[in-house]
Amino acid sequence: MAKVKYCARENTRMGRHSFYAVPMPYSTITFEELCAEACKNTSIEQPIMMTAATLFFDAVVSNLIKGHRVQVGKDFLTLYPNLVLSVKDSVDDNGNVLEAATAKMLNASNGKSRIAATVHPKFSEQFARNVSWQKVDEKSGAVVEEDIVEPNPNEPGGGGAVTPPEGGDGF
Repeated sequence: MAKVKYCARENTRMGRHSFYAVPMPYSTITFEELCAEACKNTSIEQPIMMTAATLFFDAVVSNLIKGHRVQVGKDFLTLYPNLVLSVKDSVDDNGNVLEAATAKMLNASNGKSRIAATVHPKFSEQFARNVSWQKVDEKSGAVVEEDIVEPNPNEPGGGGAVTPPEGGDGF
């Protein structure tokens, strides 16, 4: 079972006693390394894989720019355009509403265009079955807690995997 390290960080925006988990990746795998790994035990040569993958992702980008939701792999990811934009009531120091927010106040020029992603539930469940988590100190990397493994959703009393909500900045 794969081990992924994570650390705890305090959410200072929420005030005291609010913490969240931050996964700590081991490294970044380059496009070239990923293509080389994908070619192992196949007759496909790395340059051909890299060309095909580049053409595939060019098509992904082209269709995202047109506004389409784009499936990347079977039962894996769906990428889609996302606009990070919201308005809220303006209030004074006492919490009194000075101006109520309305839909007319939304203007795309004030937002941020992003690519968002959803993870297919089948992949989320597969990931949950094949990963364990190890809490470490962020600065030293020393283990704080032994492995934590999510319950198997296929076992009686086991919990299901959590699927990330739609939205966000994507990856």
